[in-house]
Amino acid sequence: MNLFLSTALAESEAAEAAPSWFETAFGDFSDLTVWGWLLLAALLIGGVVLYRAVKGKTAQNIWTTKKLALGAVCIALSSVLSLVKVLELPQGGSVTAASMLPIILFAYAYGAGPGLTLGAVYGILQFILKPYFYSLPQMLLDYPIAFGAIGLAGLFSKSKNTYLGLTLGSIVASLGRLLAAVASGVIFFAEYAPEGMSPMVYSLGYNASYMAPECLICVVLAIAIGPRLMKELRKIK
Repeated sequence: MNLFLSTALAESEAAEAAPSWFETAFGDFSDLTVWGWLLLAALLIGGVVLYRAVKGKTAQNIWTTKKLALGAVCIALSSVLSLVKVLELPQGGSVTAASMLPIILFAYAYGAGPGLTLGAVYGILQFILKPYFYSLPQMLLDYPIAFGAIGLAGLFSKSKNTYLGLTLGSIVASLGRLLAAVASGVIFFAEYAPEGMSPMVYSLGYNASYMAPECLICVVLAIAIGPRLMKELRKIK
């Protein structure tokens, strides 16, 4: 009986000492620096602005059966291309065979609303394929938010100059994903920064080291094949 009581008490104490799911998911915010809060605020404000920008369109106008099918194809292409890695960094992040490009082209063809949605779905799929879970906010920031930002290319969908629009769209999409990655690094992985170096500087340098070449690859290919594809994609309604 004494052994049973001792075991029960030990298990009870261990359960009390273990962090709850809420503490695991959101406890990181207690350690945020000023830069971390500023980045988080910028992301929230940006999300509100984007929501208001696409608010006027109804789901029926944005999505059709053909667009859904095309979106699924783009996600599949991006997923396959993401497996072709030119360079892979040890702490996450890689230069791929233009894995963002199908999402960028979809967003440019149909606008920011569908693009953001498709990018977020693609991000969730990336998490399923190769999950890295530190906390719930980190997961959301690193996957649906970061990859959803690729849909920002749709902000230039009405550009009269297709070459310029695709170039700017690819750059802004990459910057959006970079911002989310930098914010994640500052908020959740600041301890990886070398001693004496600002987490902001380290996170920016680390994430830019793979996002810059990824952006360049997407810009070059978008200019090379994008204009011709746009004519065909925009026929799908």
